[in-house]
Amino acid sequence: MQSILADVNQEQHAAIVHEGGPLLVVAGAGSGKTRVITCRVAHLVHQGVAPYEITALTFTNKAAREMRERVQRLVAAPDLWVCTFHSFAARTLRRYADRIGYTREYSIYDTEDRSKLIKAILKEQSLDTIRPGEIVNALGRIKNRMGGLDLSSSRSDQIADVIRIYESRMREANAMDFDDLLVNLQKLLDNDEDVRLRLQRRTRWMLVDEYQDTNAIQYHILRALAGSEQNVCATGDPDQSIYRWRGATIRNILDFEKDFPGARRITLDRNYRSTQSILAVANAVIRHNRDRYEKDLKTENEVGKLAAEIRCADDVEEARAVARQAMRWIDDRRPPGGIAVFYRTNAQSRGIERALTERGLPYRIVGSVEFYKRKEVKDLLAYVRLARNPSDIAAFRRVFNVPARKLGKTTEERLINAAIRAGVGPREYLRDRDAVAQFGRARKPLLAFAELLDKIETLDPMEPAEFLDEVVTATAYRAHLGAGTPLAEVGRIENVDELVNAAAEYALREPGAGVDGFLAENALVSDQDALDETANAISLMTVHAAKGLEFPCVVVTGLEEMVFPHALSIETEADVEEERRLFYVAATRAKEELVLTSAARRLRQGQYLPSLPSRFLDEIPDELLDVDDQTRPAQDLFTFDEEPVFDVNGDAHGHAPVAAPSSGSGSSGFSAGDRVKHQHFGSGRVLAVRKAGGTTRITVEFDTSGRRELSMAYARLERLR
Repeated sequence: MQSILADVNQEQHAAIVHEGGPLLVVAGAGSGKTRVITCRVAHLVHQGVAPYEITALTFTNKAAREMRERVQRLVAAPDLWVCTFHSFAARTLRRYADRIGYTREYSIYDTEDRSKLIKAILKEQSLDTIRPGEIVNALGRIKNRMGGLDLSSSRSDQIADVIRIYESRMREANAMDFDDLLVNLQKLLDNDEDVRLRLQRRTRWMLVDEYQDTNAIQYHILRALAGSEQNVCATGDPDQSIYRWRGATIRNILDFEKDFPGARRITLDRNYRSTQSILAVANAVIRHNRDRYEKDLKTENEVGKLAAEIRCADDVEEARAVARQAMRWIDDRRPPGGIAVFYRTNAQSRGIERALTERGLPYRIVGSVEFYKRKEVKDLLAYVRLARNPSDIAAFRRVFNVPARKLGKTTEERLINAAIRAGVGPREYLRDRDAVAQFGRARKPLLAFAELLDKIETLDPMEPAEFLDEVVTATAYRAHLGAGTPLAEVGRIENVDELVNAAAEYALREPGAGVDGFLAENALVSDQDALDETANAISLMTVHAAKGLEFPCVVVTGLEEMVFPHALSIETEADVEEERRLFYVAATRAKEELVLTSAARRLRQGQYLPSLPSRFLDEIPDELLDVDDQTRPAQDLFTFDEEPVFDVNGDAHGHAPVAAPSSGSGSSGFSAGDRVKHQHFGSGRVLAVRKAGGTTRITVEFDTSGRRELSMAYARLERLR
């Protein structure tokens, strides 16, 4: 017990030894929440709780693996479940899917499978005016309880019809998409008391990580699993809630004490990751949010270097500044793997990639084509899926002529139509050799394909590595890729071998889960799961992808209005608060050095347009930043008496008025008591004007958005009469 509680602080200790009942751990960035969760699990086991009764839920496989490994170093708990929400649902449905009309060998469709099915339905229905993305968004809103269809839309009936066909096809394929896993788990909990009671015993002691990222359906699942004892330990941080766009609701964590009466709240605000200077920047920005628990991160780490702000003339110069900064860090003996560059949207990476390439700096993009999305990997896994679930039409189509066996699209459609007329799936139709004999010249390759599938179906599903290796051999997939071919094909052959290795590693890590468990895990991988932390290269990623990671040196790019905060996320105060939380997450990934960059103009739809500095820079006091202004005089870029045009929604130009700049830094032109108006914050009253760091700062109490301290160089305030 002493080793479990050694070197924990007072707040961590209180959370670890909490006896029972609901517990909310408000865990700031870098405050050791993973340690609290793993030590609490070990403490429960030492107190006599059966590992079978403990379930820890998180959001990425990477986090689950890390948590599981830490627990194993502390205590022997082989029956403990540590997994993602979706993995928990998939594992449960493997056992109980037959109670809701599926077989236990159901397939999990990834985003590519779903997209192909939707496109096929739209083509069948001649609905070329509806984009597949509209259907995906509508499905997400419905299944994640974010609302239904927009009934005011003239196309709502058509979208509803497509969704009905989609759901029907998924049922016929004995398949679920990601959202279905949670939807069907909730169906089980709501409608099957036997399953609900069994799962409540399985989750008698429940630990939920990243609680601020739960959505409506996850919330209802958790409430159902909590049972009467409500031994729920939820850890999270409202200041890091950044997934509202995909259904997460910050109210889940803010209302925890209301939802679980008698809950105890413990705040972890001691940061073990970042320097004092970095935390000061993060705290200065996030305290402008209202939907949060009041806390300021503190640390006993060194003060460290001031956060740097680099103001660039345009996005090209910004990319070059990023490359120069990375080179300086590397010259200072920083490994490239310890450097990360964040951006708000993926489109911003292009210029940064070019600048890094020009200097010969190694980099990798987190969120690019992951291992399990590569063609050869998906081909082989489709064979495995089809062997386990003969109704999987997406898998059948994928492998029908892979490797090539002289079976074209015409034969594929003939076979599928014949199967429909016979009232069976195409895989089942192939079992009737007499029916296959009617296909003329395609008969021989069809029979060979049927015999191949028959052989694969006999493989032992409890041995993932052997199963995959036999599939590779039976399909002659290595020969299909070609031996002694160009390096690109050699790399694909290596991916095939690595897939077999991955299956072997999974079997060691999850004994008894078999092929079905392996399929479920790789269908649910995220960008972070694919991150090779041993690669010695600069990491490029969106801020969303950076959640849960940390790096010694971090650059946050594009800190301009309409970029970060994003143009589509400034309509409401709730939108802006989410963007502010996103900045907070970005800043708190940095351990030692933080650099913030912006551009005075940026290329948009083929033309350079002026940019205003991000309001988040305005919210950082001057004394917390080491400013490097690399811009040319403003008049060389644009004139302030013109109204710049900003690309707001991707297909139209909205106008953002820019007032004439305030008088120079020597005199603000404003005094305490003046009524003023700000473009984003609205109207308010000046409280104070002060000189700081060679510039002038003005503090305004805005009528609707609270107190703000702004830099006069950027504030663009308008005096009200």
